[in-house]
Amino acid sequence: MNLCNNQFPNACGASGSNFQSGRWLAAAWVLWLVPMVVIAILVIARPDQRTLTLLYQKAVKHWWSQQALYEGPAGMNYLPHFAVLYSPYDVGGRVVGAILWRWTAAAGIAAGLWFFCRTIGGPQRTRTFVIVSAISLPLALPALQNGQANAHLGAALLLAAWCLKAQRWNAAVACLWLATCIKPLGLAAVGLAWAAYPHLGWRLACGFGAFLGFPFLFGPPGYVWSQYVGAWENLRQCSEVTEHRFADLNGLLRTFGFPLSGKASLAVRASAGAVLMLVCWRASRHETETRRALVWLSAAAGFLMLFNPMTEANSYAILAPVLGLMAGWEFHGGRARFGWVFAGMALTMGLLPNLLRPLFGDDFALAWHPAMTLGFLTVVAWQTFQSDRLDAGLPRPAVVSP
Repeated sequence: MNLCNNQFPNACGASGSNFQSGRWLAAAWVLWLVPMVVIAILVIARPDQRTLTLLYQKAVKHWWSQQALYEGPAGMNYLPHFAVLYSPYDVGGRVVGAILWRWTAAAGIAAGLWFFCRTIGGPQRTRTFVIVSAISLPLALPALQNGQANAHLGAALLLAAWCLKAQRWNAAVACLWLATCIKPLGLAAVGLAWAAYPHLGWRLACGFGAFLGFPFLFGPPGYVWSQYVGAWENLRQCSEVTEHRFADLNGLLRTFGFPLSGKASLAVRASAGAVLMLVCWRASRHETETRRALVWLSAAAGFLMLFNPMTEANSYAILAPVLGLMAGWEFHGGRARFGWVFAGMALTMGLLPNLLRPLFGDDFALAWHPAMTLGFLTVVAWQTFQSDRLDAGLPRPAVVSP
């Protein structure tokens, strides 16, 4: 007797659905926990290898003993705020703090992805989360393994994007200025957020005052001011770095023998910023709230990757969740071809450098990553200006309230 088809027609369907959901949930936990546990074991076994946390711990000690934080581009390249932010991780000891630092970044990225997938995935939110995570993680894991602040910056921007989508304006502004505390690159994201959400202007201005005053809560005014001056000089030195070991736009151009420098480089940065601000402005008037937030996040992450002269291959952890989410958005929006393009970009950036290292050494990513980012931004900009035509006759991705 077939009870499912006769007496209980809905029972087996619900049970099967719950079973499938449970499998996807288990896959999600495995996907995130396994690599982070492995990374923790590696940190315990080799705490001084493949890590930047030693540099951060040194900055903390210098801050609280009121010593100079900056030693040139090879040292700490963040604002004074960063030494204060990392201090709680230093309390637990070198190894424990280093593990918690990495787990914080992973938790932030996973939370941001989950919030968005819960919005665009509808009933299939867990499945969407697994797919988006699988697309994002190969490109994000190197920064998580090394404890680089890029992963935290990516998490802060991702959470800011979700707060913007959810119209939680104060929380969004807090995340934006937190991103700038983590790395000064966050200032570019703040500017693009103002273009996408012009009404945030006064909130961003108020946040700027709190941002400037934050370090003065934790040190003598004279010392804090001297570190601001040191940070400015350090950033100036970083902007003049010309070695062929960075994966920004010039990393791509240097590969072919014609890098930009001086006024030409500044002009390209300014022009690209203006174009991306226009894209964000367009999105603010012609896109859904979810898509507008994702366009802003794409523009911010893409700009940081292409126009920071010290972008490393591992810096693309900032772009990784954006590519995953944009792929998920396209899959659920009925434009699978774009979804596969974005997924392919993320996966080739995450996997090919290791596979091709015997042939190209570490140089492959210096050209491939910025080339893929240029392609990604071009597609996103084109989609944004063609949104009315592209969406004609196609279902919108399922959007549910968070």
